[in-house]
Amino acid sequence: MACHDEEVPSDMPEVLEARAAYKAAELEAIDIRFRARVRLGRACLQGRKSLHKTQQQTADELGVVVEQVRRWEAEWREWQRERPDEEP
Repeated sequence: MACHDEEVPSDMPEVLEARAAYKAAELEAIDIRFRARVRLGRACLQGRKSLHKTQQQTADELGVVVEQVRRWEAEWREWQRERPDEEP
């Protein structure tokens, strides 16, 4: 990408490189957080089943609202449907 496309003077290519690295790190962080939420959803669901707990009990123990537990578990179920052979 040309420097003028990024509105950076052409004598500052290190700025473009640093910005590209920043954007890549930002995308990687988003993916890391997403996968962590999926693993949390799996753990909540498995833990609830093995301990015979409700979503509300799990939410109370984690100090979150029940809707959060539902979202985490839903992300895990969606992951299973879309990527059944892949670990989060």
